[in-house]
Amino acid sequence: MVVAPNTSKNIAKAKGAIATKFPKALLALTVNLIGLWAVGSVNINKAEAVIVDSQLQANERADLKSLSPHSLSPNFLFAAKPLSIDRRISATLIDSQNKLWIGTWRGLIQIDRRTGGAVTSISLPNSTVTALLEDQRGYFWVGTTSGLYQIDPDSGKIENIAIQLSSSRILSLAMDRAGFIWVGTDLGITRISPYNAETYARLPNIPGTAANVMQLDKDGNIWVGTLEGLFKLNPGTAKIITRIAFVSGQIVQTIAIDPSGTVWAGTPRNVIEINPKTNKAIARINPVTGRDIVALASNKKGELWIGMRDGLVLANTYNGEITSLVNNLPNSTISNLLIRDRQLWIGTEGGLSKINTTLKESEIPNATATVVYKVQK
Repeated sequence: MVVAPNTSKNIAKAKGAIATKFPKALLALTVNLIGLWAVGSVNINKAEAVIVDSQLQANERADLKSLSPHSLSPNFLFAAKPLSIDRRISATLIDSQNKLWIGTWRGLIQIDRRTGGAVTSISLPNSTVTALLEDQRGYFWVGTTSGLYQIDPDSGKIENIAIQLSSSRILSLAMDRAGFIWVGTDLGITRISPYNAETYARLPNIPGTAANVMQLDKDGNIWVGTLEGLFKLNPGTAKIITRIAFVSGQIVQTIAIDPSGTVWAGTPRNVIEINPKTNKAIARINPVTGRDIVALASNKKGELWIGMRDGLVLANTYNGEITSLVNNLPNSTISNLLIRDRQLWIGTEGGLSKINTTLKESEIPNATATVVYKVQK
């Protein structure tokens, strides 16, 4: 079924607690596909664990490569099966109804968690999904390379389009405790209403310019990784609380916060541990030094899953040792990691896998993932 967005209704502004769903609104769209971030892979060093050396400050840069812009038709598809086109996985979400969704280079797909079959497919006007978030009302916020859209996942209809952002190139999304949506772009951060996408705060001049990744900690603060390091943001005041000096000048591509509140930051060359109370870098996972770290996830035991451009490993955060290497992935290039109900969902450029977060003795040091979904070309 093809739906042409062409109507608009007023939606009440966000004030106080999040309310129930408002009437739907559809808007006409015309968008352009623009560039994607690309970072080259690097080689692994011999495994060893070491405490962080204060001299380890190095400027690390990833090349930004872009595609020539071209217009896409503003059609919206809500289909029973995915299209047979390139669907490299760029984001993963398990929603409040326990449904599994993957964001791809060609829109959203709902996957049956038991069979791995595609249930529904949502194709956006700009299909290149870069970030995916569910708000407190059950709506999806979908970041793309040419804009941000609010979608009703039940109907597949676009409810709102955020138009007053720092940039239309969305890199990351986060939701604070009040339910406001924080939108990270290549030109700063914007806080918007979850009801109508109205802008409530703008931070265009953040250190490092591009908000590659954002993560909410247990105190309600937002950690932001950029092209030039890591900082902590107070969402209530929209002010930067502190910058992490150790990672200043380094690209931070992914963040994980473990059950104790410790922050882990992944860069193109290492994984760095940060004490959230002192804001000091205190250790690193040396077995992955020199590897391009693109995704991190922490389980309840405090173990750290480390996704790279060339593989996935499990690390013991107490001694920095790698305890297991994960095999049977659809592709060795990891794009995102998600832990839910003792399962790690592994997004790659070739499809989706899963593995139990509690490995058996026989699965160490080599664990085998189960392929759930392979991309179609």
